[in-house]
Amino acid sequence: MAGWITGTCKANGIDIHYLRTGGNKPPVVLLHGLMTNGTCWSPLARTLEKDYDVVMPDARGHGNSSAPDQCLNKWCEYFGSKN
Repeated sequence: MAGWITGTCKANGIDIHYLRTGGNKPPVVLLHGLMTNGTCWSPLARTLEKDYDVVMPDARGHGNSSAPDQCLNKWCEYFGSKN
């Protein structure tokens, strides 16, 4: 992970954190599942980084990305009303 780039971009008022291997190579975006964050792809990224700029974002509300309050409130309202 030495030399990898970490950053944040803003989309629809949410900060999306990402980790990328960098370099002037074709990009490959790896998306994580429900219970993890972008760093779960680090072992695969180490293998791919010689040929690709591997981008591993944290989905909103995961890892170091922020989450919209409105979305979480609606989620809680929906599931709270089912109990």
